[in-house]
Amino acid sequence: MTAPYEGGCLCGQVRWRATAEPANVRVCHCRNCRRAVGGPFFARAVFLAHDIERTGETTRWPTSERVDRLSCARCGTPTFAEPKDPPARLGVALTSLDDPGALVPEAHTWVSEKLAWAPLDPSLPRFEKGPA
Repeated sequence: MTAPYEGGCLCGQVRWRATAEPANVRVCHCRNCRRAVGGPFFARAVFLAHDIERTGETTRWPTSERVDRLSCARCGTPTFAEPKDPPARLGVALTSLDDPGALVPEAHTWVSEKLAWAPLDPSLPRFEKGPA
């Protein structure tokens, strides 16, 4: 599948549409991401901000000095991660895609914080922290 990509939250109040290919698609295993999404990792695609449109009311909170998280204000679905450093971009949960198989992760990051029982795709590159 190629752009555009579309998705949204569980209740449908938040919707997004990306008109270009993502800058990267990765699975992050860091503790902040795991806690923010309530799962063993955060599988996400990062798009340049000007390539993504979004509608609906979200809540926003910082999970570190670098990243804000956004969730649907109605159902609470964790939908976006917004890095604060330039360039402006937006991480979108792969599970929020209307077709969650449309984008496939290309790497695992922060495997130094990975849960021991969480499997890794052996064909993907691994980074102990973030990629260089």
